[in-house]
Amino acid sequence: MAGQVYFATEQLDDAGLLFEVGRFASARTLAGAADEIFSEMASDRVKLSFLEYKYEDLGPVLTELLPLSKEDFINENRALITVTRMAPTSTPSITPDKLEYEAHSMIVRALYNYDQLGLPRTARMLEFETLFYEYMVGPIIYAEEAIPA
Repeated sequence: MAGQVYFATEQLDDAGLLFEVGRFASARTLAGAADEIFSEMASDRVKLSFLEYKYEDLGPVLTELLPLSKEDFINENRALITVTRMAPTSTPSITPDKLEYEAHSMIVRALYNYDQLGLPRTARMLEFETLFYEYMVGPIIYAEEAIPA
């Protein structure tokens, strides 16, 4: 378990660095790999993973628009499925702006699951949050509380 946390933390840190230098596809993939590990560990500890939290938050809207159970929602949005699902090359739906947004979202999602495990933020995670989140919209907030640095 400790080895998984170490390597997933390294992947998340590297994702932040790659995001910073504009390598969004690689950042998205690394953050997705880290998120898979952190999400599973959070669920195993009876904590809400990011997707569980989002389903609880969006559940009433989702069930009205799409008949998705919580399990189906989570399976459809698992990180590695999300980052590997690409449109055919004949349909250029992945734009640089969309890729940047997806990379940012995946890093934030992995950070949420990391925080659910009660692990201390690394310097790279704090730098990512400061450079690419706080200046845009404020501190990361989950369940009405700001996550302490």
